Parts: sequence; C-alpha cells; structure tokens
Amino acid sequence: MLLQIPNVGAARLRALISVFHSPERVLASSPSELMRVEGVGDSIASSVVSFAKNKTALQLAETKANHQLDLAEKLGATLLTIWDDTYPTLLKQIYDPPVCLFVRGSLAPDTHNRFAVVGTRYPTEYGKNAVKKFTAALAQNGFEIVSGLAYGVDTAAHHVALESGARTIAVLGCGIDKIYTDPKAKLYPRIMEQGAILSEEWIGTEPIADNFPKRNRIISGLSKGVLIVESDFKGGALITANYAIEQNRDVFAVPGSIFSHKSNGTNALIRDSKAKLVLSPEDILSELKLSPTNKAAAAPVIARPDLSDTESIVYDAINDEPTHIDAIADSTGLEVSDVLVILFELEFKAHVRQLPGKFFQKVI
Repeated sequence: MLLQIPNVGAARLRALISVFHSPERVLASSPSELMRVEGVGDSIASSVVSFAKNKTALQLAETKANHQLDLAEKLGATLLTIWDDTYPTLLKQIYDPPVCLFVRGSLAPDTHNRFAVVGTRYPTEYGKNAVKKFTAALAQNGFEIVSGLAYGVDTAAHHVALESGARTIAVLGCGIDKIYTDPKAKLYPRIMEQGAILSEEWIGTEPIADNFPKRNRIISGLSKGVLIVESDFKGGALITANYAIEQNRDVFAVPGSIFSHKSNGTNALIRDSKAKLVLSPEDILSELKLSPTNKAAAAPVIARPDLSDTESIVYDAINDEPTHIDAIADSTGLEVSDVLVILFELEFKAHVRQLPGKFFQKVI
C-alpha cells in the first residue's frame, strides 16, 4: 500500500521500513521523524503525512492492494516481499532490488545456483545452436536458468532448460498475467511447473517499453553469472550485461562473425573486457571453478533409437554448423544420391532440417 504514496518509490520505501519496521508506524510518524530517514526530505515527508491523513486515499490504496491480492490468488500466484525469508539473497544484494515480486510457480531454496542466458530476439542458426549447447551444459551442472521469456534467445533458453530437466525462471517486464510471447500457452505452464514466472509489475500491467530495461536488472540480479548470445550494440541483452557488471556478476559472451550485426554487441563486450570470451561450456565452468558433472555437460547425448546404423552415420557426419551435402558424402564415403535419401528420412523424423544451398543442420 505504501508504494502508492506519491513520490515514494521502492528505495525510499525500503529505507522507511528499515527504520520504522512496519507500514503502520511509517503512516503514524511525524514529518520530523520521517526526515531522519536517509533520502527523505521535506517534500517526501509531507507526501507521506498527507497520504496518512487522507482517508479517501488510504481507502483507495487499500482497495487497489486487496484487488492485486485477489488477482494473485486467482492466478495461483504469491506475493513475495524483500522482507520475506524466501526472497532471493543475491537479488536482495543489488543496488535497487524490487520491494515486491509477484510469483507464479515456485522459487527453489536459495542456493545462489542460478545463471542467466539472454540475447537477441532474432538469433541466427549459429546463435540457436550456441544457446542449446551452453544452456544444456549449465542446466546439467545444477544451474537454474534465468531469462526474460522474450522471443528468440530467451525463449530458446527456457525450452532447453526444461528439456534438460532443470528449473527455469522467467522474469517479465509486465504483469504475470500478460505473457504475450506465448499466446497459445505452450511454454509458460511448463515453466510454472518446473520453476517460476515473476515480475515486480502489478498484475494487469501491459508490456510497455519502459518496463523492460529495469526488468533486466532482476535477471542479472538473480544470477551468479550472465551469458550473452548474439546482440547488436543497442540490444536489451547489452542492458542486462551492464547491470550485471554493476552488480559484480560474471559476464560471458559467445563471439560471433564480424560481418553479422547480431554479433556487434557481444564482440564489443569481449573487445572492451566487459565480458569473458567463451568457446565452450567448460570455459564458464572453469571460470566458476566448477567441474563438469559428466561428459554430457558440454554436449548432451540424446538417444535416437529410431535411427538405423546408416542413418546414424549420416547424422553424426553433420557438424554443429550447417553442413553441405558434399561434405557429408565425403565424410561418410557414401554416394551423394544415397546421402540425399537418408537425409530425407532424417528430415522426416525431425532430426535434421534442410537449409538453402543443400546445407543440412541437426535439430537438437
């Protein structure tokens, strides 16, 4: 309710509660008492006192607050405050942690074992493969995967985490009821079952542009480290990287082509020593002084019992990058015509996809 007092934002509210210990005592305090709190001057103290004396304003604020609680209950959500024991410790330590979080799903016990994966909304095939490779490894090494449920890299990271059996947290820049990137509800129900969707925005808040930069501080604030996969100079992922640097988090970036604008931002982070260049998941684990839990950490092995021996040989000849049919034929020793038939079967079984120019790529 105190967040509805004019000019009293989250930082001042935290300061007031730290001194007076309860909303009731804040509202019962005099201007001179309020002004003893750091960051509270005459105008803020006057706003608090005026609000406390205005019965109509108090009643309206209480009504709005109760309405939010009712909406949360209907969504099966909980309201977590910074004073709750279950509030994430890492997030609490950043410069401007949110006072309240609306949570759908559940937050795991606070182990500090979270890692963010973010990037462009329009990744290349290279970017998609990098997300799969790194996210799967992080997930299999015990990390919860944090991202923003945006189109592109974020959504891919959530998908890979779920498929790897890991927990994942989606941080929204809108109300937890406004999941516009998943209108058919194919992903977010699984995230709630295997993690959480959370936001500091009130339920019903639309996804307006101004909310997303500040959302990004929560993504990095929850996480032990941040991986950037493809971003231009002004991408939202670069905002997350800058927040992470301010919060003393480890920042990693996957390098990309100097001819791709989608790698401008990640390459610049590496060039300017703002992010550590990573070529494999082991680079991150080594920096964090962790050892892979198993060989599958870097490249998860997926059983494919529906492939014949010949199909397996052709499938294994396809590299992580798109591979030309001639290269596949040379690697396997098979005729191009025979390889084409086998690739058709692999494509029918959804194990590979054909790209322009007779290039083929694995579907991971």
